Amino acid sequence: MTERININLGNVQKTLFLPLWGRAMETKKKNPMLVDETAARIIGLVDYDFSQMTQNLDEISQIAWIKRSLIGDQVIGKFLEAYPEGTIVNVGCGLDTTFERIYNGKLKWYDLDLSDVIELRRKFIQENERRKFIASSFLEKQWLDQIEVKGNVLFMAAGVLYYFEENRVKDFILRLTDKFPGGEMLFDVASPIGVRVANKRVVEGSGLDERSHLKWGLKNKKVISAWDSRIKLIGTHYYYRTLRLNPRNFLMGMLSDTLGIQYMLHLRLGDVKLS
Repeated sequence: MTERININLGNVQKTLFLPLWGRAMETKKKNPMLVDETAARIIGLVDYDFSQMTQNLDEISQIAWIKRSLIGDQVIGKFLEAYPEGTIVNVGCGLDTTFERIYNGKLKWYDLDLSDVIELRRKFIQENERRKFIASSFLEKQWLDQIEVKGNVLFMAAGVLYYFEENRVKDFILRLTDKFPGGEMLFDVASPIGVRVANKRVVEGSGLDERSHLKWGLKNKKVISAWDSRIKLIGTHYYYRTLRLNPRNFLMGMLSDTLGIQYMLHLRLGDVKLS
């Protein structure tokens, strides 16, 4: 019997198991929307109790995690069509495996997360010439100097920013705008209602407590552009409207999309193209 790998993560970091579990469960379906064999393998190797997720989490939450991954693949794919040797920075990477799905043999990829997450990540996923790990909080400034850019850069942050207060998110995005003019950013947001629902039904429903709660609820996406005139909203991606869902999930999904409870934003950080 294989010995399971011990987990020693902070409270917010433990939320990385939510989308990991979602991708693993999707992979086991007969006709999955996304296949992530790495996620399925990790689920079987870590010493972590996934029973409450399996018992309590609604299918609609799992669908959101999968669609978020698919949107990321699509946006990155179009970015790489324009910049085949471009740079992708996976902010708060957790145990994400986007690289395996979109790698074109030319890009430069950085996986960024706190040191405890990177330590766990190294047990399952390896660096290589095109993929580097950075152990740091995204709120720090020093790691930005490690990013090498050829062509252009896209920052992706899936399941990350709403765990922080709005002013810290704003400072981060403005810092990227200053440092990488012309770069792009893709991230998911939740409305204040979405934050309350996620904290009660998803975070607590999965066995985590208030120390893992989401904090930032975005009332209106126009707030982001108002932070700085250089920030341009170039895409809004909703989760459910293009999917075939059963009646219950269809109703919940349409309500989520219509009210902007959870979705993804794609930004351009200024108009100056990087060399």
